[in-house]
Amino acid sequence: MMLEHFKGDEVFVKKILDYQFQALHHQRMVLTPFYNPHEQEIVRSVIGKELKVLSYGGFTNAENQRMIICPDFYEIEKSDFEIQLVEVIYRQQFGRIQHKDILGALMNLGIKRECIGDIFDGERCFFACTKQTYPYIIQTLKQIKKSKIKLQECHEDIEIIHDYTSRSFILSSMRLDKVVSTMFKVPRALASEAIRNGHVKVNYKIVEEVSYLCHNSDMVSFKHHGRVKIVDENKQTKQGNYVVSGYFYK
Repeated sequence: MMLEHFKGDEVFVKKILDYQFQALHHQRMVLTPFYNPHEQEIVRSVIGKELKVLSYGGFTNAENQRMIICPDFYEIEKSDFEIQLVEVIYRQQFGRIQHKDILGALMNLGIKRECIGDIFDGERCFFACTKQTYPYIIQTLKQIKKSKIKLQECHEDIEIIHDYTSRSFILSSMRLDKVVSTMFKVPRALASEAIRNGHVKVNYKIVEEVSYLCHNSDMVSFKHHGRVKIVDENKQTKQGNYVVSGYFYK
């Protein structure tokens, strides 16, 4: 019955129900991979109040976090999440290394996305990964783009501060195809095709319906184009169009 409330996430919910069974009936502590905010919300909804649910991503303000599901008597410490923070050290003569470069290099190693947490590409570059994955990464990842790199364990408290630029838009509709087309400056047909092919997410979940209606504070991600947070300015033009701001994350 519960699966009816999580359309499109049935496989994930079944996995969480199995975790719930292990924690509840075998009194175990279950440690998950890194989950995005949408998945974290599902975990908390499914588990409810019968068990303790805690999350941590290695960084302060991390979006992607590992979760621990366990009975109340467990005392949990940060080390129980088995996360390794890693600093990427490189020389910038071949250009600055960005989030997408680090993620691409890690994915090219054959590592599952759920084993990698947030990636931070400020003046210094960091990423979070599972403790189990770290030895393989440090042995095999020697170069990103044209830059030779050195990986170093990080034990600092790093806070992720999202950098973004904002722009104003006028939308005749809050339909997803219209939002993607207008905000990412692509033809409506291309936006519709991308949505149907599963290349667009709303609040970290793939949405394949072009007529899906977006709302205030929704986060829209478009593969290879970036992501934007929609902020409704509660204004309308004389023609009845919506005035919204788009916060584009760098």
